[in-house]
Amino acid sequence: MRLLDSYLELGVVGMARAGASGWFGGHYGAALLAGYYMNQEHDLPEHVKEGIERTCEAYRELKPEWFVPLDQEEQADPSLLQLVIDGLRNNVKQLRTSGHGLALGVMALKALRQRPDLIRPSVVDGLVTLLQKTTEDRPNRYWGIPNYFEITVEDVKAEVAPYDTTLEMTKRIFDELDTIVPGRTIEGVHYFFAGEVEHNVTHGHALTDLERFGYHDLVQAGMANHRIQMYLDRQMPEFVLEDEVREPAFTEIFSPAYWEKTYTDPHALKVPYAALDLLKRLPAEERPAAERSVCKLLTIMV
Repeated sequence: MRLLDSYLELGVVGMARAGASGWFGGHYGAALLAGYYMNQEHDLPEHVKEGIERTCEAYRELKPEWFVPLDQEEQADPSLLQLVIDGLRNNVKQLRTSGHGLALGVMALKALRQRPDLIRPSVVDGLVTLLQKTTEDRPNRYWGIPNYFEITVEDVKAEVAPYDTTLEMTKRIFDELDTIVPGRTIEGVHYFFAGEVEHNVTHGHALTDLERFGYHDLVQAGMANHRIQMYLDRQMPEFVLEDEVREPAFTEIFSPAYWEKTYTDPHALKVPYAALDLLKRLPAEERPAAERSVCKLLTIMV
């Protein structure tokens, strides 16, 4: 068994233990899950597998206490999975934290559906805490908008036309990758810019997984939030376009130039995982251009 095979359990456990200190820490366990599922769902070249393992081990070294194996005496209770689903349902009531409640929570749900023996009280408690914290955010997250909590679907309909299917949503997601600008601090406030576009990808991918799992009510509510997110992600001052990534450093997600590095940002695994799955939904002739656009995001990953 190689390291990749251990990342399902360690990923869920890491997410759950991170919950007590805030939702952002859940990214690291989610990155391990992303690595695990990339390996399970795609025929990865060896250099990609090695790159995933090297980066995941670096994440584990940051917080080793989060990734200690579970106490095997704690009994699983599959009925507790409903609490995680309830946490996801709470997240689709409104857009918060750029869809992280779904981007993180659906990965945990996917893992627990595969491994019901991991549905243990300590794991579920941590995940529920994490999901609750993803509903809390700063209202000035997006440039030029004092309080994004007030933005509704009605407010964005002229700029972001409705989409009723996850396939149409997927096509829109790749269209939004045309303009990629690194984040920056403006007048003392940090704006993520490219980071928000990453979240557009991971949030949308989570909705496609919820559809696969049969949670159609969550998908419809979530797509409304995703439209609002798409509108918010476009908000930026003209002068930041001087930093726009016009050409990617590589054009394929499996490029050795990407996987030879060790990353500190957990999105370095989460974005390729989500993008690879979403690309499969596109017609074959549209995939190369869409993948090239994803690589603009990956070019500035750290």
